[in-house]
Order: sequence, then C-alpha cells, then structure tokens
Amino acid sequence: MELEIYQWLVPLISVYYIYRTIVGVMQKRRSVPSSIVWIFFWTTLIVLAIVPDPFTTFLMNALGFKSNITALIFVALGLLFLFVFYLSSVIESLERQMTELVRRSAMHEEEARKLKAEQNTSILSEKQTTQSIEKVPK
Repeated sequence: MELEIYQWLVPLISVYYIYRTIVGVMQKRRSVPSSIVWIFFWTTLIVLAIVPDPFTTFLMNALGFKSNITALIFVALGLLFLFVFYLSSVIESLERQMTELVRRSAMHEEEARKLKAEQNTSILSEKQTTQSIEKVPK
C-alpha cells in the first residue's frame, strides 16, 4: 500500500498541534475543555488521513447518506458550525467581562476625582482659615 503525501503530512502536523495543545494545558495557557475539543479534532484528522475510505464509509452508513464524500462534508460543516458557536459564546462572555471591567474602572476614576476635589477643597479652606487668622490684628 503506497501512502499519499497527505497521509503522512497531515498526521505529522496533527501530532505537532496535539503536542502544543497539551503543553498549553500544562502551562495553564489553555483550558482543559477546549483542549479536549482540539485534541479530538486533530485525532480525527489523523484517522481521516490514514484510513480515509473506511472512516467516510462508516460515516456514510451511520448517517444514511448515499456518498461518503457527502457524509464527510456534512460532518465537517457541522463541526465548523459547532466551533463558530463555541467561539461566539466565548467572545460574548469576554465582551461582558470587559464591559464590567470598564464600568468598574470608570467608577474608581470618578471616586478618585471626587476624593481629590474634596482634598483640594479642604486644603483651600485650611489655607483660607490660616490666612484669615494671620490677618487678624494682635
């Protein structure tokens, strides 16, 4: 059995990205749930590259399609939509967190300005009191 170029290139690339994902989890730069999804994705690519016909034939029979290519395209589109949904959920969560952070920061800045204004007012009133005491004839 002669291997096509993609049958050895795709597994090499996939193993590299699986390694990077695992290192990212160990260094706490990646979350475990998203890493599991990515490891599943890269493992699926390895299986598809090494044994494309049995895998796509299994998908075709399991999903009831008449062609294994149609089944593969359908599953790939489904996974892409799943990834897009997941990413949009993460983006929405980050937007909410960012909005909350900006609001808190703005509140703290406003409180700091008020505090500084109060301090300036009290310093001015102390100066005025000191000056008026100095002006009182003895």
